[in-house]
Amino acid sequence: MNLDRAFVLLFASINAAAGFSPSGYTSRHSSRVAIAPKVRVASALLSEVEEAAETTVEAAAGDEPAKPAFDTAIYIGNVSFDAVESELRAAFDEYGTIKKVQMPLNRETGRSRGFAFVTMSNAEEHAAAIEGLDQTELSGRTIYVSESLPKDKVAENKKKYKAQKKRNMGSKIYVGNLNFDTTMEDLSVAFAAYGEVKDCFIPTDYDGNPRGFGFIQMDEEDALKAIEGLNGTELDGRTLNVNKSLPKGTKATPKQVKLYVGNLSWGTEEAALCELFEEYGKVVDCYIPTDRETGQHRGFAFVTMDPDDALRAADETDGYELDGRILRVNEAQPKGSGRSNNNYNDGYDGGDAYDEGSDDSWGNDAY
Repeated sequence: MNLDRAFVLLFASINAAAGFSPSGYTSRHSSRVAIAPKVRVASALLSEVEEAAETTVEAAAGDEPAKPAFDTAIYIGNVSFDAVESELRAAFDEYGTIKKVQMPLNRETGRSRGFAFVTMSNAEEHAAAIEGLDQTELSGRTIYVSESLPKDKVAENKKKYKAQKKRNMGSKIYVGNLNFDTTMEDLSVAFAAYGEVKDCFIPTDYDGNPRGFGFIQMDEEDALKAIEGLNGTELDGRTLNVNKSLPKGTKATPKQVKLYVGNLSWGTEEAALCELFEEYGKVVDCYIPTDRETGQHRGFAFVTMDPDDALRAADETDGYELDGRILRVNEAQPKGSGRSNNNYNDGYDGGDAYDEGSDDSWGNDAY
């Protein structure tokens, strides 16, 4: 019964209770007799109205929208690459009804990507599964189980983790002009005199050969002392270039200029070449690359000087005769610049300030 019907009945009951007679005729005696049944009718009508009102209220309450179904996922990390979905289901089945399982696969290999998501049917099962399965073994690996976070929260946590890691690791130091025979142990020992070495890394090429530079991680205070104490010193016969590593994508204005010296006589020695360039200013470094197998130098060299001295030296020595050969001298060009050093580029990466962006191996957990 709807509200309209209830109101009609209520109106009728009020009229009946007041002794209303449709004919308009009443008498002193007859009205006394007629009132009693009409009151009983009114009572019945009022009861029906109350019932109708209660029914209407119940109907209105039943129209409220249903609560959304439980839909919070569980994140499972460190999943074995060999794990399959059925193993995951078997583990979570013990804690209730599974609504959904997602195990992303590598498109190339078809194997697990190392993580998965599971959604249980309610909050109690959700909590029980996390508590029961976190840091347990699945397919030979310890899995880490927790509530899946929204993407923005994941990004925020990742940012905090990187910042904390950076604080823990301290400052990164770039070490250039390394001897190819210098090992990470040798480099660590040299820097350990200035404080704790948190990490040491020497990048290699695709054949596993050192690339002639490295990185050291130390606390900020120790790093500053190491840079001041080791920059310009010698290690394994090479003068080190030590400075603070630049943030990814930035370049620094070099404090010195590196010159390429080509067409050297096979008999020219570093001492003689250094002596020639010292006539134009201080020689910060003089290096004649040698063949790794024969030990014979390769017919060219690099000389590093202050900018003004380097410009003057290049102008004066280009075309100069040394040990019967006419020298070709110009500023060494960065690797990949499209300009060669008289048709030679020896993999020199330009300037002494290393750009992290050109080396994907640094900062990668794989190393």
